[in-house]
Amino acid sequence: MPVQAAQWTEFLSCPICYNEFDENVHKPISLGCSHTVCKTCLNKLHRKACPFDQTAINTDIDVLPVNFALLQLVGAQVPDHQSIKLSNLGENKHYEVAKKCVEDLALYLKPLSGGKGVASLNQSALSRPMQRKLVTLVNCQLVEEEGRVRAMRAARSLGERTVTELILQHQNPQQLSANLWAAVRARGCQFLGPGRTDHYLVFLTGRIPVLRVGR
Repeated sequence: MPVQAAQWTEFLSCPICYNEFDENVHKPISLGCSHTVCKTCLNKLHRKACPFDQTAINTDIDVLPVNFALLQLVGAQVPDHQSIKLSNLGENKHYEVAKKCVEDLALYLKPLSGGKGVASLNQSALSRPMQRKLVTLVNCQLVEEEGRVRAMRAARSLGERTVTELILQHQNPQQLSANLWAAVRARGCQFLGPGRTDHYLVFLTGRIPVLRVGR
């Protein structure tokens, strides 16, 4: 029976034993389904499948690399290199480049590091949606095909969100409001008086415009 996954802000600890990741006993191992569990707990699994969504683990657990991106966030000693054997030298080269990029991006989560494996959201230059998308990317397993596909999707989502937030930060508030109402009209919405049952509430959450329709 699947186990309930932990909150996404608890990405610095094992979601099974709740111990903070480290470089010795509780090494973080990311699976192809993007769930990360310490190696000790993975070795105790009764069947070779993710305990959260039951996705089969197709790669030997001893072959799956340690997630260095997470280790550096908990202040653990990170080795300079770990040997990974992929099908050919070309894949090895691309893997090392992608792995280094993910580790560099993970440093933006460094101010979030809190106690006992829980991330504090109070001190970060990133918005909450950016934090969540970056955590998803950091937990992807680049050795497995499924993990690479998930990493590509996460990277694309993170890039799109980055562009959106950059546009919003440099856009005039009045122009932003005008563009919002123009988009609403383009969808064929009608503005009804306060005496009617149907009404539209348009408000800003942070600086991201959200349209809600109530009846």
